[in-house]
Parts: sequence; C-alpha cells; structure tokens
Amino acid sequence: MGIFGKKRSSGKEPAQEEGPDPYLTVFSASEANDFRALTREVFAEMGFEVQMHPDHAVDSEGRKYGFWNIAALCSGLPRADWRPAITGHLKNVLAGFDQDPFAALSPEDAAKQTFTRLYDESAFPSLEGYPHREFAPGIVELLALDLPESVAMFDHQKAQHFGGWEALRNQGIANLQGLDVERLQTIPAHGATFSCLSGNSFYTGSRAVLLPGLATQVTGKRVHEDLGWLLCVPNRHQVAWHIIEDASIVGAVQGMAGFGIEAYSSVPGPVSPHVYWSNGSGYEQLTHRKDDGTLVVRVSPNFQRVIEAVTAATPGS
Repeated sequence: MGIFGKKRSSGKEPAQEEGPDPYLTVFSASEANDFRALTREVFAEMGFEVQMHPDHAVDSEGRKYGFWNIAALCSGLPRADWRPAITGHLKNVLAGFDQDPFAALSPEDAAKQTFTRLYDESAFPSLEGYPHREFAPGIVELLALDLPESVAMFDHQKAQHFGGWEALRNQGIANLQGLDVERLQTIPAHGATFSCLSGNSFYTGSRAVLLPGLATQVTGKRVHEDLGWLLCVPNRHQVAWHIIEDASIVGAVQGMAGFGIEAYSSVPGPVSPHVYWSNGSGYEQLTHRKDDGTLVVRVSPNFQRVIEAVTAATPGS
C-alpha cells in the first residue's frame, strides 16, 4: 500500500503531515473524505440513495456495503482510476445480492466450495443468524461458500440443508488443509523470529485453525505442549506464529505486535491486530488497545509461568 508524503500548502511553510483516517487507515483523512464523496456519487449514478457512514453505506433496503476492500484497492491506484474501480466493485456486490448462490448448489459442489473462515467479530452487528464459534477473543469462525467473485456465508437454514455445522466445518477444515503454501517467511524481530504464511487466497489467514499442526507441516517445528505458541491473524491473506522454545518469546511478542498492527490496517480483509497465546486449550489475548490507541501487553498468571520457565532455562537471560 502507498505511503503518503508531506503535502505543501499554497504558502511558503510546509503543511503538517496528515495522519491516517481513523476508519479507512489506508487513506489520509482528506483522501478518505474524497473517497466517500466519490462513492456516494457512484451509488447515485447507479440509482441508489444511500446513507453514508465512515466505513460503510446503507441503502434503502437496509443492505450494508463495507468500504474497506475497495478502499484498500483504490489506495494503490491513481486518483483517476478510483471511479471505475468503485463502479466495478459495486456491480459485483449488487450481483451477489440479486442471486442466491445456494439455490442450485449440489451437495458435491458444496463440499468442494465450503471453507472454515475467520472473521473480525466486531464486523457483524449480530451473529445470531449464522452458525459460528469463537476461535479467539474478537475472532469468530464461520462457514463460507467460495464463489468465483465473492464469498457467501452459510446461515442456519443453509447449513442444516447441506449437512449441519459439524459436517460442514470438518469439510471446511479439510479444504483449508488442501490449499497450497504460497509464501512462507521467517521474519526477524527483537532478537527473535516468527513465521508468516501469506497468499492470495481469501482463506490463507483462516489456516490459523490448523495450528499447531500447520507449523509442523511447513517448518518442521513441533510445539512444546507446556509452552505453546503465539499467533497473529491480521487479515484474510496472512497468518503468523511463533513456536515458544526459549527467552526469545519476549522479542517475538513485540515483533508480532508491530506486524499485526501494520498488516491489519494495510491489507484487505482485516481480522485482528492482536497477538494471542495458546497451549492447546484455547487462545488467550496478549495485546490490547488502550482508549488512546496505545497497544499494551497484559500477562496472565498462566503466560507468566511460561515466560519464567523459558527465561530460567535460557543461559544468560
């Protein structure tokens, strides 16, 4: 994504560098306002009167149009290309509204196209209509139907029709396991390293549900059950982890925290900026945002014991 430089005013003194928009962080505040104004115009040209919000629009039928994905796309384009990009995106979204992708779906096709997918829980006003479970604090696991141009979610009725939550989830996990490993990186951070799997697939980040087995599969490292691993799922295209072995855990938390914030705000399909820890019995959130936006690490007694164990076992720590 682009980095916006300083803009000069008409006077001799340079203008203050503009910070990112609080809702569409791929833009500066003024760029985000221009994007919203242009989006409203495109809606009007297509015959829709919408109520605009900082990160979405709502039409007269109550349908919600999120801005993040198209904003992320536009942030990498020349300003002259924004209008056609927004128009094309809205046409695809509207086509999805007008068709029921489940109507002609066979059980065989459903099995091939169903994926377990992780979402930011705060992105949903309510999850009552959808089968789901909490994967980690702030992250929910739902059932997604993969389509050529988009993704549809199974509601309770659709899930029941195609075999129920348990059967579909098992199939969704199997399909995640069948994805190619597109790009695996080892990222240095404060004297530690962590692994990052990234790819073009909408489901790369959701491969977090395959940990810790995924880590062993792609790196050969096995998890120490009494220590566990760190996790960050910043967006749909990336998942990062660190297998806890020694005192480098402290640097790994710091590095992954910075990575999570950057990747959450700059890549389409945000999931969570936070770092989590698990020893196989569920995920515990380590990083938290204060009211002023500062990120802090909160250490529970269980995680403190892990830190003390690896620190004591590391010479010179």
